[in-house]
Amino acid sequence: MDWSWRSMRRNYLTTPVLLRSIPVGVVIAAGVIATTWTHSLMGSHQQLVVRTFEIVDTTKDVLIGLDDAETGQRGYLLSGDRRYLDPYQKALSRLTQLRATLKASLSDDADQSARMTKLDMLVDEKLDELKQSIILRDSTGFEAARALEIARMEQATMDAIRKVIGDITEAEKALLATRQSKVEADETLIRVVAVLVGLASFLTRACIELYLARRDKHQRQRQE
Repeated sequence: MDWSWRSMRRNYLTTPVLLRSIPVGVVIAAGVIATTWTHSLMGSHQQLVVRTFEIVDTTKDVLIGLDDAETGQRGYLLSGDRRYLDPYQKALSRLTQLRATLKASLSDDADQSARMTKLDMLVDEKLDELKQSIILRDSTGFEAARALEIARMEQATMDAIRKVIGDITEAEKALLATRQSKVEADETLIRVVAVLVGLASFLTRACIELYLARRDKHQRQRQE
């Protein structure tokens, strides 16, 4: 069998073969690129949706951590038993990690970053209040610590914290609606691309076959 380029060109790489393969191949390649791009776009938008849910969950965990710290502190103030400070100590460690995670997640949004700065300040203030009460309980006793707690109730630090966290959460929920609509638009775009690629491939092949049929017809007419 002759495997020379001239033989391959004459027997296999004929004009009809090239016309049937190259244009359709170009259409399919373009379809693969378009499909890959739309899937990548949808993946990016889905990641933003996931991140929004994670931010909302993290804000809830911050509140839970503060509640745990306050519960441990109050248990110790009432009993004087340092075992009650165990949830307080664990909450402090957990809050450090949660605040760092939340700050990183909100860093690309100026408004949310500003809210996070305010939240950080309020959380520091609340933790300092808890710490000062524990120190006062150790040094002076329950009545002094209790009086300090009553005096600080007017500051309503936890209410301010809940307000800021509520603002962060509402802003994320507003973003969530936008991001979910983008994901839905991406899904529609993927379906449209798939249909267009299939249609373009079909029409390209049909036009080529029509062209080849007319060319063969003209050739036969000239030969006659």
